[in-house]
Amino acid sequence: MEEEIILEKATFKFSQDANCLSDQDDFETLIIEAQSSLGIDRDEDCFFILKTEKWSIDSVEDLEKLFNRIRKVINK
Repeated sequence: MEEEIILEKATFKFSQDANCLSDQDDFETLIIEAQSSLGIDRDEDCFFILKTEKWSIDSVEDLEKLFNRIRKVINK
């Protein structure tokens, strides 16, 4: 009998060049943790925890693109 492999949680780290809020030589990072109370595969969904310093976005659409990218990876 083959054991099922369960995705419990996932962490995604994004980076971008510095903007006017950071030193020009810096990179900005955003860590998004995808978690679920029973595990992502068991719930077939997740919630997100965002961790960052100085990460900036120009629009809500930019943030939606990040979440859509994460959903593509999780739902494979």
